[in-house]
Amino acid sequence: MNINEQSISADKRHYYSSSQGPFHNANNILMFFGGGGRSEIVETMIRSLRMGDPIMSVCGERGSGKTMLSLVLADRLKHRYNIIRYDLPLMSTALMLRHLLIEICPRQADLISANQASEGASQALIKQGLECLTKALQGTSPGHKPYLLTVDSQADINPASLRLLKQLANTQAKDKPGIQIVLFKRAEAGDHTGKPSRLIASDSLSQPAEDHYWLRRLTLAEISDYLRHHMMLFDFNQRDVFTREMAYFIADRSEGVFRSINTLSRNAFMIAGLEDADCISMSHLLTAGLPAPVEEPDPHGFLWRHRSVVVGLLGGGVLASMAIAIALLV
Repeated sequence: MNINEQSISADKRHYYSSSQGPFHNANNILMFFGGGGRSEIVETMIRSLRMGDPIMSVCGERGSGKTMLSLVLADRLKHRYNIIRYDLPLMSTALMLRHLLIEICPRQADLISANQASEGASQALIKQGLECLTKALQGTSPGHKPYLLTVDSQADINPASLRLLKQLANTQAKDKPGIQIVLFKRAEAGDHTGKPSRLIASDSLSQPAEDHYWLRRLTLAEISDYLRHHMMLFDFNQRDVFTREMAYFIADRSEGVFRSINTLSRNAFMIAGLEDADCISMSHLLTAGLPAPVEEPDPHGFLWRHRSVVVGLLGGGVLASMAIAIALLV
């Protein structure tokens, strides 16, 4: 009996249209794709951290893989560092201080309460919290391992929080940084297309220097590799399900952004599952890639749109009134 590796058996089809299907696990570090320079960036950052660089940043547009890279970096260094991850949706100096106090100085965590962190703490409390953190960072850390803070928030890093982080990065513990910091910043598309560069900020707290890395979009060849890599990890028999024509279409519609690639591919699998298809095809991708219909505003009001119903109701009301009047007269 010949086995067609490109077919999907009936008992597996529901996996390709459910939440457990391919391209749903965007932040699973086991699915990390090192193409597009991501692997080189991770290795370079690890070397820089081991050499003692106290602060660096990674910039990328929405959906470029910043969160995935931060998780991979933390996993690679979890045995060497005390990892602290800041991924709260909001960003402020008080919130950052409370988060760090809980992780580094748990006995002084109530120095800034949750309400004060949300509504804003006084400058006296902020100064006191900073002094507490600085003293702790200059002492002995748990397991004699240095701290590594990764900031991966949806909110932009405001200037006050950035100054706080740079002050903490200046602390020294036995001639080594008391804490090393990696900032993941959202950038607009096309802000930067060059190679990683070492940048120095312009404010008075610009020391230490900051290594800057940019996550670029994937090329057509890298998108083909990404699709094969992802499918091979999900289902080895389906590793070549995406043809070159399909990869080219995905590259054109997604413009090389991870989030868009995942969304388009995931929707195509869902459409294939709804059609009970044995395999994803170009037609499924075409359907998934169609732009959403634009609904033009109706210049007429509600009564005009439903005029036939309104006329029917009025006519029925008139006839009913006439029937009641005739019945009363009789």
